[in-house]
Amino acid sequence: MKKRVFGCLVLIATFAFLFTVIPSISEAQQKDKPIQGKTVNINKATEQELVKSIPLITPELAKKIVKYRMENGNFQTLEELLQVDGFDRTLLRRIKPFLLLEGIGGKDCTC
Repeated sequence: MKKRVFGCLVLIATFAFLFTVIPSISEAQQKDKPIQGKTVNINKATEQELVKSIPLITPELAKKIVKYRMENGNFQTLEELLQVDGFDRTLLRRIKPFLLLEGIGGKDCTC
């Protein structure tokens, strides 16, 4: 009887372990999975263009990006996106290939 109870407990523990480990492995693989999108000028794009072109950008985050740009002027570096609420280094690293910085310095810049 004790062997049977012990065997059941081992089986339950094994299933519990598998159901907690396998999803985390899957999530880790998805984080490194290549993503596709279109390149966008972060200083000119509308909310709709950001959502449509850049993977992982939600409508809420796009709204915050545009609001930040309107309040603070054009982004000078891509890392400045980290100042936008909801942005983190992992997201920036993943979407960086889709971001362009044009129009830095305003309309009178000759750089």
